[in-house]
Amino acid sequence: MEFDNVVVVEPSHVAAMDKRLLYVALTRPISHLTLIHTTPLPAALG
Repeated sequence: MEFDNVVVVEPSHVAAMDKRLLYVALTRPISHLTLIHTTPLPAALG
């Protein structure tokens, strides 16, 4: 499944719950990926 645009809110919280879920969210956009966060990004994204 792919989407034109994907917005991920607080990726560090998603990664803390399930890293596979974050991976899926980050690999689905075709055109744009938007990350919205107030806490530091996970090390792999920073």
